[in-house]
Amino acid sequence: MRLFFTLFLLFIFHCAFPHTIYIGNRSGAVIKNDMKDLHPGDTLAIRSGKYEKGGSFSNLNHITIINYGGILEFGQSVSLGKLSQVSISGAGSKGLKYGIRFQHIQSNAFTLEGSCDGLSISFCEYINMEGTVLDASKFFVVYTGDTSTLALYKTTISNQKLVHSGALLAGSWASPTSFQNVVDSIAFLNIIIDSTASDVNQVLGSSIYRMMASDWRITGPCPNGKHDAGIFQTHGNGTLRNIYRHGGWGYLWRVWNVGLNGRADSYVYNCIDLSSECYGTLDVRMEAEDTTTGNSIPFCRGASMHVLNNTSGNKRNAVAYVSVLVIAGQFFSQNGYVLEVRNNLSFNTVSDNANKIVKQNTEDALTDTSNNIYVEDPISSGILIDTVDCRLDPSGAAIDKAITIPFIKTDIDGIKRPVGKAADIGAREFPDAGVIGKRHASIPKKYAVIAIGLITVAALILSVKKAAGKASGNSTVGFNNQTSNKG
Repeated sequence: MRLFFTLFLLFIFHCAFPHTIYIGNRSGAVIKNDMKDLHPGDTLAIRSGKYEKGGSFSNLNHITIINYGGILEFGQSVSLGKLSQVSISGAGSKGLKYGIRFQHIQSNAFTLEGSCDGLSISFCEYINMEGTVLDASKFFVVYTGDTSTLALYKTTISNQKLVHSGALLAGSWASPTSFQNVVDSIAFLNIIIDSTASDVNQVLGSSIYRMMASDWRITGPCPNGKHDAGIFQTHGNGTLRNIYRHGGWGYLWRVWNVGLNGRADSYVYNCIDLSSECYGTLDVRMEAEDTTTGNSIPFCRGASMHVLNNTSGNKRNAVAYVSVLVIAGQFFSQNGYVLEVRNNLSFNTVSDNANKIVKQNTEDALTDTSNNIYVEDPISSGILIDTVDCRLDPSGAAIDKAITIPFIKTDIDGIKRPVGKAADIGAREFPDAGVIGKRHASIPKKYAVIAIGLITVAALILSVKKAAGKASGNSTVGFNNQTSNKG
C-alpha cells in the first residue's frame, strides 16, 4: 500500500508541475506536432545548433519553446499551426539577447499553416533574409465570427532585430469583406529594423485589426523602395506609437481604415519620422468597398484616425509628390468619422498648397486640426536643437503649447507628459531637471537660471563665513576636510 501511494504521489507531482523536455540533434530539422510527453505549462528546450532543414510546431497548447545552450539557428522556414498560448523565445540562454536566428536564407522564417491564438514570438534575429519573418498570407481560414476561425488572435511579436531582411509580417491579400485569414489583436513591440531588403513594407496585409506597434527604431536604406508604399501598409485599424524612423523610403503608415464588427479608431502618436526618400508620414483613407451592410457578425465598418504629438521633417521629394505629415483621403465625415491632427511638429517638407501639415485629397472638412507647428528650419526658428534626435529648444515655441490628450501620458522616450503647465508639441517632452531622457542632454533654462542664482548666493555666504572665521580663529579648510569649529 505504501508503494502504491508513493507511485500515486509521484504521478500527481509529474502531472501537476511544469517540466522541461529537451529535443533536437543540433542539425537537420526540429519537429514537434503533438502534445506527446508534454503537459500544458511545460517548456520545450531545443538544443543549440544549425537546423538547416527548418522545423515545424503544431497542435500544441500552453507550451514555451526556447533555445538551449546557445544560438538556435534555422536554415529554412519553420511552419506553425494550431497553436494555443504558445511562446517561442530566444531568451533561453543567459547572456544572449537574440537566441533564435535566421541568417542568409531565401525563405520565410515562420510560415503560418493554421490558426493560432495567444502566440508569442520574441528575441529573434534575422540577417540577410529575403523572406518574411511571419508569413500569414497563405489562405487557410475564413472568419465566421468565432475567434477559432481567426488566422491570428491575440498575438505578440516582440524584441526582434532585422538586418537587411524582408518584412516582419505579411497578412492576407484578399479584400476585408472576404474575411480571409483575419488577424485580430496583434502587437509588435521593441523592434529594430537596420536597413531592409523589402520593398518598403514591414507590416502589410488586409484584415489586420486592433494592431499595436510600439517602440520601434527604423534606420538604414531601402534599396528596393520604388513605389507608393508604407512601412506599415494595412487594411484595418490600430495604433502606432513611440516609433523612430530615419531614412528609407515611403510613408510610415499607409492605411485603409476599417473596423471589424463595429466602428473603430486608429492612432499615430509620439512618432519621429525623418529624412525618407519620398512621401509623407501618413496616408490615410476609407473606401466604401471595404465595408459591409448589416450588423450580423462578421461585418466591416470604417474607422476614425487621430494623429497626435508627432515630429516629421526633412522628408525629400524623389517622385515629384508632396512629403507632408498627412495625406488625407476620404474619411466620410458626414457619417461621423473624424480625422484629428493635433500637437504635431513638421519641418522642411514639400507641399503643393498653403497647408504645410495636411494634403487634402478629399472634400471632407478638416475640422479637428489645431496646435500644429510647421517651420522650414527648426533650428534657426528656435524650435529644435538638432534634426536627428529632434531635441526641443527649451525656450522655443513648442514648449507647453500642446492641447491636452489625456491618454498620452509620456513622450517617445518615456518622459512624463506634461512636465510644465501643458505638454509640448511634437514627439518629445522637454524633461524636468534631473529627469534626462535617452536623447536629451540639457537642462531647462528656467532651472539653469535658478541653479546659477543658488550657486551665487552660496558663494556669497561662503565668503562671509570665511571672513568671519578668520576674525574668530575658526579654520576653514578644503573640500576634502569639513569646516572645524573649536570652542
